Order: sequence, then structure tokens, then C-alpha cells
Amino acid sequence: MSVSISNGKLAVWAGRHSLIVGVLGTLMALAVTAISLATLQAARNQALDHAHDTSGNVTSVLVSNIERTFETSDNALLTLIAAWQNPAVQSMDSADRHKIFFSSTSARYLTGAGVTDSSGSLIDGCCANSHHWNFSDRDYFVVHRESPNAGLYLSSPYRARSRSGVEAIALSRRVNQPDGSFGGVVMVAIDLAYFRQLLSKLDVGPHGVSAIVRTDGTVIARNPPLSTAQTIKSATFFSRMVNHDSGFYAARSSIDGTVRLYTFQRIPGTPLIAVVAPAETDILAGSRRMAWMVGVSTATIGIAFCVVVWLLAFALREHVKTQVLLTELTQTDPLTGVRNRRALDEFLENEWERLRRNESCLSVLFIDADHFKQYNDSYGHAQGDLALKHLAACIRRHACRRGDLTARYGGEEFVVVLPDTDETGAMQVAEAIRHEVESGPIHLSESLARFTVSIGCATGRRAYPRSLAELTNKADSALYAAKRGGRNAVVPG
Repeated sequence: MSVSISNGKLAVWAGRHSLIVGVLGTLMALAVTAISLATLQAARNQALDHAHDTSGNVTSVLVSNIERTFETSDNALLTLIAAWQNPAVQSMDSADRHKIFFSSTSARYLTGAGVTDSSGSLIDGCCANSHHWNFSDRDYFVVHRESPNAGLYLSSPYRARSRSGVEAIALSRRVNQPDGSFGGVVMVAIDLAYFRQLLSKLDVGPHGVSAIVRTDGTVIARNPPLSTAQTIKSATFFSRMVNHDSGFYAARSSIDGTVRLYTFQRIPGTPLIAVVAPAETDILAGSRRMAWMVGVSTATIGIAFCVVVWLLAFALREHVKTQVLLTELTQTDPLTGVRNRRALDEFLENEWERLRRNESCLSVLFIDADHFKQYNDSYGHAQGDLALKHLAACIRRHACRRGDLTARYGGEEFVVVLPDTDETGAMQVAEAIRHEVESGPIHLSESLARFTVSIGCATGRRAYPRSLAELTNKADSALYAAKRGGRNAVVPG
């Protein structure tokens, strides 16, 4: 029962505050939408983080492969230098020496090994010991000639003269004479095809890019390959790669305008940087499909929810209006428009309870039209109805405060309830009503016959009388005293 009452009160409250209900419903829909958007954003960030981790792992593997190749090549160079400086090797037959050191390479892409003298002329190499190439213009020769402590040097890309213009880079080391002076270089060429085949094995998505670049901005290899050789030195993000050993950032490509997530790592001991850059569109393709589905679904449900809530709020408002109208009808006297006996009883109970909680006062007027039966018999019931309407109007003009109540008690009898009104105030209101009724109507037709009223007044306070019935009985007794005293009078109880 209590749950039913609570639900009923809630429905009434919602009907009276339909705008608040609608706004709350809309806010709930927006909150659900915001939560969905936050979830989608979290999923997006998770996809980007996963791509970052994956790119980092792929880059590490790529760097490890290249570093291992360079380490193997460097070991081969050191071995060749040690052997070449051995007098027994230098005294060997050139054909036999060539067969031992240069007839084969340890790997498919490690080609072009050779030794030069101090002037850059090829002494022996993988191509043949009979060629007379001069490499004094190559950077891998010049750097060792100028600096005795260059160590392992990685050259810029070049086209090999001895191998029909194959693109390659060279790893080189200085060869010293017994007195420590420059005696030439040993080098091994690594075809750029080696780097391209490494990159081709990496899955970076349909629009992703992987690359090996030098710190001077030269692109050593790129997958997918570029149609022409390019440098990225002028790119705004390139300084990050040069100034850090590794890192991660998002940027728009200066070549094709695609936004990619770049993971880079310096290959230790070299001027090379490995770059893995999947495209943001590829990474978020699945998230975007989900975002569209969730977004459309959430928006549709949210709009439908808002529509239902607003329709329900308006329906409850109309329902409450109907209930209020019905309540008004059940508590209103249809002839005079004032409250009826049912509304009077409820109002008196409430005011009596309020009186018992404070130190105010409550006055009640019992009003009765004098000789009204004879009035009806003389002038007819239609005229009697007009007289009652006139009486009700007179009462309401004088009992007109917000808390006052005028009710038709039955027949020609009316009751006026005056909260917070003492005896003097009650007598003034009663006398004003009696005088106006006696004076006759002002705005109605002159054909309305005049009549008078008798009024009994009673006032109660917190301590006296002891009950509501006692208060109404006092007013009723005062009314009968006025009747016995000749009518057309106001008598206090």
C-alpha cells in the first residue's frame, strides 16, 4: 500500500514538474552518450597504445637484425685487416690470396669487399684482383685518410662502379702501415636491397611506412619505396629522431600527407635510424567502425529515450491537470461556485491541526439566509438560485484572503473559515457580509428581491475549545441565537 501511495505521489510530482522530468531525462540520455563517447575514446587510446607497443617491438627486431649484420661485417673487416698486415699473406700469390679472402661472401647482400692502398686504388676485392678501380673520392676512404681514429665508418649511399651501379653503402676501417701512417682501407659493401628486403617483411598496414634513414636525412630504404630519392632533413619531426636514441610521436607525412604514428630507434654505433610508422587510419579502422555502430545506436536510443520521457512528462502533466480539475469539481458547489461540504470538512481538519501546533487563532462563521423557504415559495426557485449566487459572491468579496475558505454547507446555509483571525476580525467580516446582503445587489438586475442573513461567529485558539466539533457547535449555536433574536444579525459564540 505504501509503495502504491509513494508511486502516486511521485506521479503527481512529475506531472506538476513536467519540465524538470523532461530535462532530467534528457540529461540522463546525454550522460549515457557521454559515457559511450568516453568508452570509445578509451578504446581509441587503447588501440593507439597497442600500436605503439607493437611498433616498438617491430622496430627493436629490425634494429637487432641490422645491428647483427653490421657486427658480422665489422668482425670480417677486423679479421681481414689482421690477416692483410701479416707478411706471409702479403707475400702470397695474388690469385691464391684473392681466392682465400674474396672469392665468396658470407651473405647474399654483403658484396663488394676490398682493400685499397693509401692512394685509394683497389689492391684486391671481390670483383677481381685485375681491376684497377680508384676510390679516393669515396667518403669511406676520405674519412679514414683524414682521421686515424675514425674506427668503423658507415658511408653514405652510392652507386657501385664495380657492380654496374648497384646502390649500396660501405662499412670501412683504416689500414695502417707498420709505422702507423695511413696505408689504405678495407671495406665491405652492403646493398640497399638488403634493407629493402628487411622492410618488405614488416606488416605495417595498407598505408603504413617503414624506413631506414641516415642522421643527415637521407632515406636509405623505404617500404613502400619512393619513386625518386628524397631527404626528410627539412621535416619538422626529423630533429626528434636525430636528438634522441628512440621515441614515438604522431605526425603528418610531408610526402603523402598521411597521419602516421612514428616509432624510431637509432641503430647503435651507426648514423642510421630505423623507423616504423603505421597509419592512424589503419590502426583506428576497427575502432571507427565500432564508434559508428555504437555512436549511431547510442544516439538513436538516446533520442528515443528523450522523446519517450518528454511524451510521458507531458502525459503526466495533462493527467495531473485532469486530476486537479476533477478534484475541483468534486470539491465545488455547482450552483454557487464556492467549496462544498466535502472540501469544507477537509479544510477545517487541516486548519484545526495547524492551530494545535501554534499560538494563532481560527474563526468560523455560520451564515444562513433568513426565511429562505418562504423566499423560494414567493419568488420561485430560479430567483432563489440567483439569491444564493448573490450571497456567495458577497461572502467571497469579504472573505478574500489567500487562506480564507467559503463553502456551501447545505441549502441556504454557508460556512466561512477565517484562519489567523480573532473575534474582532471575524465580527467585522460577518457584519460586512450582513450589511451588503441587506443592501441588495448592485450589479445584478433590480428584479432580485432583497433578503437578509443571520450569522453566528466562533473563534478558537490552541487551548480552547478542546475539539473542532466544539468550535463548530459554538458557531452553530450563535447562528441559532441570531435567528431567535429576530434574524438579520451577527451574534458571537
